[in-house]
Amino acid sequence: MIESSFVAIERTIQFRLLHDGAMAPEEISSSHHRLYQRGAAAGLDDDRFGEELAELWNQNRTKTYYRLGIATEKQAEVMHQLATSFHHHLVSTSRVKHESICE
Repeated sequence: MIESSFVAIERTIQFRLLHDGAMAPEEISSSHHRLYQRGAAAGLDDDRFGEELAELWNQNRTKTYYRLGIATEKQAEVMHQLATSFHHHLVSTSRVKHESICE
């Protein structure tokens, strides 16, 4: 759930950057931190939020993905809620809302 939540957040940022013309398809990078910075630079969120996402990624996703720690059910639920809220916010403020089929 934690991995999927980060993927959802990152794909939503990429969606907006691409559709807003702030990123070209060939610029998509696998760097999580760079993507969060690009989102902040484009005004999708602020620098603080991007830094907090990067810290969450370091503390939660990396540890659980590489089995350096075990996530709790509560961590997974909170990350899912964050991803869902963030996705809905960015899609609802987009000019291309129809591109998302999420409910």
